[in-house]
Amino acid sequence: MKNNIVGYIENYGGIPFLEKAFNKVDALILSQFSYFKLDGIVPSVGEDMEPISVRSIAGCESVSDLFADERYRKPNMELFEAMASSERFGNIKLSHFINLLNDRWEMQFSAVTAYLTDDDVHVVFRGTDENLIGWKEDFNMAFMTPVPAQVKAVDYLHYAAERIHGDFTVGGHSKGGNLAVYSAMKCSPLVRERIKTIYSQDGPGFTKETLADADFGAVSSRIEKYVPHSSIIGMLLQTQEDYKVIESRSVGILQHDPFNWLVEGDDFVYRDDIAGRYSISDASVNEWAKRADPGEMKLFVDRMYDVLVSAGVSDLNDFKGNFKEITAKILVAVEKMDPDDKKRIRAVLSVFFDSFRDRVKESLPFIG
Repeated sequence: MKNNIVGYIENYGGIPFLEKAFNKVDALILSQFSYFKLDGIVPSVGEDMEPISVRSIAGCESVSDLFADERYRKPNMELFEAMASSERFGNIKLSHFINLLNDRWEMQFSAVTAYLTDDDVHVVFRGTDENLIGWKEDFNMAFMTPVPAQVKAVDYLHYAAERIHGDFTVGGHSKGGNLAVYSAMKCSPLVRERIKTIYSQDGPGFTKETLADADFGAVSSRIEKYVPHSSIIGMLLQTQEDYKVIESRSVGILQHDPFNWLVEGDDFVYRDDIAGRYSISDASVNEWAKRADPGEMKLFVDRMYDVLVSAGVSDLNDFKGNFKEITAKILVAVEKMDPDDKKRIRAVLSVFFDSFRDRVKESLPFIG
């Protein structure tokens, strides 16, 4: 029996939400589901169409399009098969899908609304997918609030709330967790009071100015934030949100992957705190983000992005087919930078390279 989200479905998939209430593990499963390529399958924002069930999606001719992100094709297919064949998840109905990608605005945004039952609804914000512009928007959060995706998240929450009867929950993984919290903070008070729980699964935090806003205090008690033992993404700008630490079967940035979070029964397996060496690293990055001038931060992020674009990277799947060529171009570009930028960019690029670390071990040490 698997001790992850797929194993959870195997254990509890036969129990409908009317008999077993929606919980934190269910929320993580739907967050991972939100990464699926739902375009043209789930009714979009503005379309006057009936919601489609997860089980019905399994019968669509274009079902294979769900798994277009090659990095997670196999585990996503396994997850979807388990969901579609279960009573608990197969009957979930999906609607109000939106997927926006805009290089000019430096925005990547996607969300979907899941109707668990007639009276139980969960709004899911997608995290950062394979598109490089989405990663740049993540780093923009260090010096800019709101970023375009946060603005869109508030708009989307208002749109979805108008079509939901009664109270509901919101959540998301990675940037999706940040969007869930931000949209709950900044939506109208009438919508905000209907939100029961806000799930942030390894979602980055906020600038100190945003956290000082009274709107954060209005939702803070309803935030359930979870981070893995070696959290990197979820500890970025982490200062005020309470969080629980989850055990993972992997290390480093790979712990960010929801498939690696350990599940026992109907709950996560918990740890006491963030691993020491990652806690020190997180504190160092966050301290630099606090001290740095916003203009300095923007310049650094722009430089880092330009390095990847000049190497021919538009999404993370580009590394699979042209890894050696792309790595060589990145090394050349980074060598031209000053020592401080080289050091920071090496740390950031390690996030991208970690999934390919077996092939990058010989190259990465030369950056710096």
